[in-house]
Order: sequence, then structure tokens, then C-alpha cells
Amino acid sequence: MNNWFRSYALMLKWVMLSHRSWLSLNLAVQVMIAAGFIFGISFFYPEITPETAKYLTTGAPTLILITVGLVMGPQMIAMMRTEGTFDYIWSLPVPRMIYIFADTTNMVISTLPGVILAVVLGAIYFDFSLSVSWLVIPAVVLISLCGSFAGYAMAMAVPKPMMAQVLTQIIVFVVMLFSPVMFPAERLPGWLQSVHTVFPIQYMADISRGTLTDLDVNLGLAFAVVGAWFAAGLLVTWLVTRRRR
Repeated sequence: MNNWFRSYALMLKWVMLSHRSWLSLNLAVQVMIAAGFIFGISFFYPEITPETAKYLTTGAPTLILITVGLVMGPQMIAMMRTEGTFDYIWSLPVPRMIYIFADTTNMVISTLPGVILAVVLGAIYFDFSLSVSWLVIPAVVLISLCGSFAGYAMAMAVPKPMMAQVLTQIIVFVVMLFSPVMFPAERLPGWLQSVHTVFPIQYMADISRGTLTDLDVNLGLAFAVVGAWFAAGLLVTWLVTRRRR
């Protein structure tokens, strides 16, 4: 066990040093995304009601966490597979899942400034008080892990790196426009509401709403569904890392 944690610490240091130039760029992107979600999307609403303000403020950090895990992670894996550097990482004398956990930790840490900024900006800009629960910390961790491992499973399971890049673009389109993250699910057609009762996006947003505001959500169900999707993504990722040479 001590050897596992030592390998994880060394791999985390290696990942952070390898991505240090990307981390600074990612920080700038997260700041712009946070400001864009709060200020830009509010222009689509003729009137910002208290409920709308809470949906926008909690939806922004949720989208940041989702896009990093489900979009940026798979794109980086696809780029590394294309360049051949992913094979080098797989050849290192450490268990492959240690690299996955280290890279996930790196991505989660890199999103925290944008997540915090989005929540603080939203509360100030829309002038309402947050109702922060102690569950917000496990909520952020669970949303990040679910998105990241779903992204890893997709990026490594598809046979061609280009397919992963195309899938990430589709995911961005669907999440941004057709997922109840920045608005209530009741605004969607009935069939699309049914689709979202199976996939984790709506429940990720519910976790954010339930731990940051007083909006009425079923937190128990949300944590259970997102946790189940995280476990499924972790299992698929583990199976793929064992299969890939």
C-alpha cells in the first residue's frame, strides 16, 4: 500500500510538471468560462427571477466540471494516442490506473478556481444568498470523478482517436443546449426528460443545486445515480487499461 501511494505521489508530480504550461492556459480558460456562463447566458433571459439566478449560478460550475472531464480529458487522451506518447506512459513501471488517478486529480484541481469563481460571481451578480451545505465538497469530487472516468472510458475504448474527438464535440453540443443544467428539466420535451432520467447530467446539476442553494431537489437520488455512473466509468476504464497493450 505504501508503494502504491508513493507511486501515485510521484506520478502526480510528473503529470503536473508535464502539464504545467497547459495548467496556466486552462486556468485562464476556466475564468473566462465562469464569467461567460454567469454574464453571457443571463442575456438570454428577459427577466432574472431568483430561481433562474440559482439555476445559472449552480449550472455554471457544473458545466465546468462536466466539460473538463467529458471533453478536455478525452481530447488530451486522443492527442496523446495520436502522438504516441500514450504508449510511453503505458510502458512506465507503475500500475496504469495510478496514472489515471493522478491525471484525474490534476484535472480536478485545475477546475477548482473556475468553479469557485462561477459560484461567487453568480451570487454577487444576481444578489442572492447561497445555502452552502457540507456536502458540497463530496459533491464536487463526485461530479468530477464521474465526468472524468466516463471520459476516460470513452477515450480509451473507441478504436480511433479521431472518434473520441468527434464524440466530445457531440457531447458539448448536447450538454450545453439540451441538458437541464442551466434550466429546469420541465422545459424540455417529455421524451427528452425521460432520456435525462437515465443519464447522469441532470443529476450532476441537481447535486450542485442541492448543495449550494435552497432549491428543492432529491439529493439522495442524485448522489446515487451519479455514484453509479462513476462506478461504471471506473470499471470500464479499469477493464480497458488491462486490455490495451
